[in-house]
Formats: sequence, structure tokens, C-alpha cells
Amino acid sequence: MNLQDAADFGTTLAAIATIALVGFGLIQLRALKRQVESAQQSSDAAVSAAAAAHLAVREAARARVDEQVARVVVLSERPLWPPFITPHLTDGEQNRLFDSMAYHASAQVGREEFVFPERADQLMWFEVRSVVTNEGRSTARIRIVGDGEFIADDSPLLPDGQVEVPPVASEWRSDRSYLFREHVLRPGQSALFRWAAGSTVAGWTVDAADDGGVPRAGVSLEVFDSAAHGVIDTVKLEVRAQPLAAVPARTAHWALTDEPSEVDVVVWPVERRYLAEEPLPE
Repeated sequence: MNLQDAADFGTTLAAIATIALVGFGLIQLRALKRQVESAQQSSDAAVSAAAAAHLAVREAARARVDEQVARVVVLSERPLWPPFITPHLTDGEQNRLFDSMAYHASAQVGREEFVFPERADQLMWFEVRSVVTNEGRSTARIRIVGDGEFIADDSPLLPDGQVEVPPVASEWRSDRSYLFREHVLRPGQSALFRWAAGSTVAGWTVDAADDGGVPRAGVSLEVFDSAAHGVIDTVKLEVRAQPLAAVPARTAHWALTDEPSEVDVVVWPVERRYLAEEPLPE
């Protein structure tokens, strides 16, 4: 073998060795990729297992809390018909419609016509009576968010007769009005309250409904468990009604309908917040 052949042979061996190294490297890369994928799958499984475990712990903690705290059930009568009109108030003002002066200044809507825009912003509202019962194991503190108050009276929703106003726990207003008072409701007790579903006259027309549905207005109940469980329940109550109809052949004239069956009350399911699960304020 001459020198040229030896050099060619060496070059060939080097090329073969390089190819072999490249092939070995590719095999190692594929093996490493499989290891990485396996590790990622294991990590994802661990994360999923940790999330499932956390969810199970959270649900178990919630179940223990739910067994001990207050639990309210709300039932409602149909709204009084016809609705009320309070000409000197608008929907944007802070209303106390059940104060004596405001209540007596309100009148039930009759056969008059509401001409827009002159009467479009006047306040029209429904009076509704509802009953709240504490079916939980601990005492509840309840307040009405919106215009409403607890009253002493009887109701067809209360077969045992008249109930008294539950004790006042605290008041949020310096003027000591009925708005935002917190009342105490013990386990097994019921209370009667009345509330106002108010909107502008224009707001009760079908043209004002945001989603093309029936106009609505209402209040909410906020329920605080008196024990140290950190639970707040919210119950939303709504009147859905289309009490006004356009007057035929008279532009921008509206009048009360003859059919009160178009008025309904919706009591939404209770929404519960567990304060221990919420992040601390910064």
C-alpha cells in the first residue's frame, strides 16, 4: 500500500468514525428526549395529583364549614300591583322609599300616560314581601343591600302567624335609618321583610332591557355567619316585569298594562364566599 492509498484509507476510517459518532449522538438525543418527555409526564401527573389533593382538602374543609354555619332560605310573595310612582325621586338618588314621608308621597300608578322625555326619569317601583329562614346551625347576621327593611306582620308564607322584627345587630348609617341595618336571625327562626324594586319609568319599558329580555330591578341579602367561619352568603332578589306598554298611535307615550301576570319575582341561588380561600389584601 503506497502512501496515497494509506491516506485515503485513513480518511475513509475517519469518515466512518464520524458517521458512527453522529449516529450514536442521535441515539443519545432520542433517548434524552424520551427521558425529558417521561419526566414532564411525571411532573404533570404530580401537579395533577397535587391539585386533586388540594381540591379534596378544600372540599372537605368546605363541607365541615357548611355543616356548622347559618344557611338561609328565601321565599317571596308576588309584587304588589300596580307599582308605585314617586315623581320627586329619580333612580340615581339614594332612596328610602319606606320612610314615612317618601312612602306617603308615592302613589300607585293609575291610567295616566307617561310622556317621554318629560317623565322618563321618574322613579317607578314595586313593593315586594319576602321571608328568610335560617335553616343552619348557627346564628346569622343579615342585612339588605338596597332599599328594604324587616317588618313585623304576617304572610301566607308563614303558616305560624305573625313574626316580629329580628333584633338589630348593628347599624351602618349615622342617621339611624333602616338602610343597611344588620339583624340577628337564630337557627330555625324566620323573618319577614319588604323591599323595593325600583327603576326609572323608562327603565321599565322593554326598550330599556340590555339583552332584549324583560326589564328587571331588585336588592340582595347579605348573610354573615356569626361564628368564626369566615363565610358570606349573598342572595339576589329580582322583579322582572314589563308593566308599561306603548300607547298606540301616540309617539313616546307609555301606559300601564292590564295584565299583572307579566310580573315575576326571581330568587337567585345562594352564592357563598369562603373568606379563608381569598388572598389577603396587599
